[in-house]
Amino acid sequence: MGEATRAHRIVLASVGTDGDLYPFLGLGRVLARRGFAVTLASHEHFGPLAVRDGLDFAPLVTRSETEDLLRNPQLWHPLWAPFVVARWGRTLIRRQYAELHRVATAGDRTWLVANPGVVAARVLEDFTGIPTLSVVLQPWLFPSVEAPPAMLGGLTLPSSAPRWLGRMYYRGYDGIGWFLVGRSVNQLRRELKLPPVRQVLKWWFARRGILALFPGWFGAPQKDWPEGVRLCGFPGEDGLLERPLTTSVDQFLDRGQPTVAFTFGTGMRHAAGLFRECVAACQQLGVPGILLTPHRGQLPTQLPPQVLHCEFAPFQRLFPRCAAVVHHGGIGTTAKALAAGTPQLILPFAFDQLDNACRVKRLGAGQWLPTSQRRATDLAESIRRLLSPESRARAAAIAAAGRGRPGLEVAADEIERVMMLGWVEGR
Repeated sequence: MGEATRAHRIVLASVGTDGDLYPFLGLGRVLARRGFAVTLASHEHFGPLAVRDGLDFAPLVTRSETEDLLRNPQLWHPLWAPFVVARWGRTLIRRQYAELHRVATAGDRTWLVANPGVVAARVLEDFTGIPTLSVVLQPWLFPSVEAPPAMLGGLTLPSSAPRWLGRMYYRGYDGIGWFLVGRSVNQLRRELKLPPVRQVLKWWFARRGILALFPGWFGAPQKDWPEGVRLCGFPGEDGLLERPLTTSVDQFLDRGQPTVAFTFGTGMRHAAGLFRECVAACQQLGVPGILLTPHRGQLPTQLPPQVLHCEFAPFQRLFPRCAAVVHHGGIGTTAKALAAGTPQLILPFAFDQLDNACRVKRLGAGQWLPTSQRRATDLAESIRRLLSPESRARAAAIAAAGRGRPGLEVAADEIERVMMLGWVEGR
């Protein structure tokens, strides 16, 4: 796109845990390499990473606000988690709108690419007309009667439900969304003299289109998904591959024994009991394990020789060298394990994690366990099955079949295509 490219600024906006943020950071890298001026708007602690990659940065959430959310143990409750996030996030809408307005209106030819959870971006789109695209990381976020996403807490809509029941089901979710977030959104919209929003969970997708960062073999498009969804594939390289494994992890893996990695997300601080069961499962099986968490206080004071703690490791380097991965079902971890061809055992806590787990099981790439089956004996038995040659061969076959162009490159192509269409239409 040449000179026209450099004349455009793209503002990427996302909030959440690190797994929600790294794809946006990676997309920013891709767009910057193509000559765009890019601003990442996100959590304050991602600022240094954005600057390192040559991006501008705008803070949407302070460090202390992030800590307030992550310290809340209800954040990972299967039923209360969405309420916790909504109560926390609605207090930030007004300030996030002001910050996004500042960076997006600083010059001409700005585009906004946002996680739907940054509802301030949608208000800005409606108020200013700045062209906006949504980025969705997981199929769970799309309401569907045709293929209902799996919900924790026994709230999944049966696939056999008639359409009228499905419509009532999603009207109920929209009502909850309006109660939790809609009133705050509409208060801001009234001040901007915008009409009120009634169905928040439909409105929060951008009008210009939705970039879905997953492939069709993981989440097949449905007739009742929102219009304008473009499947791009899993993000792939997000910039973390540049970070090597630590010497201790490298040497631990070099011993040649089938090793199991355990991770429950960088945002998890309340899994001490589960980590103890994981350590015990490794001892029962006699296999080495790597516990991945930046929060050492969740782990036993003394670990057996066959278990190693690591604060961080790039999954693209670690997972291909592991015999199995036990994790929470976050979409980023799930995608990295699928790409590595490593069988996975998923222990979902909240949000999209059960839906991702069900999709992995349907693919034959792993298993998942409910909360009632997470003792050491349960984990050991499930891991034993994952270590079988048949399980590992199936996961490897899925990885081979799923290889293709990285989703971030496809997403960048789509952004440029929609931009070009906007020029042709004079918008």
